[in-house]
Amino acid sequence: MPALDFSPPYEDLFYDIPGVRYVLLSGGRGSGKSFALSAAMASRAAQEDGWKILYTRYTITSAADSIIPEFVEKVALLGWEDNFTLTQKDITHNGTNSELLFRGIKTSSGNQTAKLKSLQGINVWVLDEAEELDDEDTFDTIDLSVRDGRHDNLVVLCLNPSHKKHWMYRRFFVDVGVSPGFNGVKDDVLYIHTTYEDNRANLPPSYCAIADRMKLTNRVKWDHIWAGAWLDEMAGALWTWNMVNDFRADATGLPDAERVAVAVDPAVTNTKSSDETGIVSGFRGVDGHYYVTEDASIKASPLTWARAASRQYRKHQADRVIGEVNNGGDLVEITLRQVDREIPFKAVHASRGKIIRAEPIAALYEQGLVHHVGIFPDMETEMMTFTGASKDASPNRLDALVWLLHELSGGKNRPFVACGDDEDDVEQDAEREPMINADPNDPNAWN
Repeated sequence: MPALDFSPPYEDLFYDIPGVRYVLLSGGRGSGKSFALSAAMASRAAQEDGWKILYTRYTITSAADSIIPEFVEKVALLGWEDNFTLTQKDITHNGTNSELLFRGIKTSSGNQTAKLKSLQGINVWVLDEAEELDDEDTFDTIDLSVRDGRHDNLVVLCLNPSHKKHWMYRRFFVDVGVSPGFNGVKDDVLYIHTTYEDNRANLPPSYCAIADRMKLTNRVKWDHIWAGAWLDEMAGALWTWNMVNDFRADATGLPDAERVAVAVDPAVTNTKSSDETGIVSGFRGVDGHYYVTEDASIKASPLTWARAASRQYRKHQADRVIGEVNNGGDLVEITLRQVDREIPFKAVHASRGKIIRAEPIAALYEQGLVHHVGIFPDMETEMMTFTGASKDASPNRLDALVWLLHELSGGKNRPFVACGDDEDDVEQDAEREPMINADPNDPNAWN
């Protein structure tokens, strides 16, 4: 094993363990699991010939633009980049000729399971971001094709724990009596679970401080996102796992867009205790369905989140940006205009509770009309855990999502009244003229 500073549970990744076919590598954000996995696979390829490692993700547009650069970046940090030769899809070790093949299970050409199954000589299969694979049959098909005799065969699932209804939770925990968070071997499975707490030595203190604050302010979200706990149903939440997961879409084969928008739920202060700014993008398709394409929410100063919102507007070629102005008032638009004077902006004002605003949007999900293009762990955690109780932390990503779909749906399925009716019973929308005279960096202006 190379002389690297990995958490002790990762050491077993670098060795063959008799009787182990599967490695379930799980953890929260910042746990270092992807880095350790890349190092372990590179180390195997460097030590002996005959290794043929299939490195996959479920959805991928181009390996050359995604998982290969990520792998190479980690190898470069180890100082090993000169030991490998790269092509568009593969990496070969110059000394041993062992290969790493980078592929997607579902690509722009469709499902590639049959092609992956036909690859010869695979003795290690790595499924990165394994929680994205919700089809157990696809897993079984590729799993059973890993049967090369030159080395012990290994199947590695690297994942951020998803929902307890995911087949991986049933198969690798419930059915075999293993508790989440277990480290060790059970039957033919090696379990490795870590969190950012195990990786503090390799993380900036400011990064850990974000996690530490969330532990105090939103324990449910911290458990799932940072501690890597499997998410469970929560009584009173408007969304369930099935409402979201059963209707996911991927970036291939999406319909044309009729209307595109970016919604912003701004944080109006920039202190350690400030909320995140929710920034969510999506579109209404020509098929009448709604597609959520990106969660770009951040914790940042007003000018920084305004720049992020502007990037989303440009990236997705949106028709407009929607911003909630309850707390920031005109300064929300003023800040956006400071960074992008041309943004078409629509101010929305909430005068009803978050749950009431969210109910008609949840109804769109229940009808199968809303599709998440990929997985958005932070936002989906808020969706499935927010109940409106006083103890719940502010769901900024969820708020932005609700405003986005409110705009894209044109008010369908919502108990809102048009402007000009009773203001106590209305979601107020207002087109705004450009306002560019205030200073968004003035801390007094945001109080």
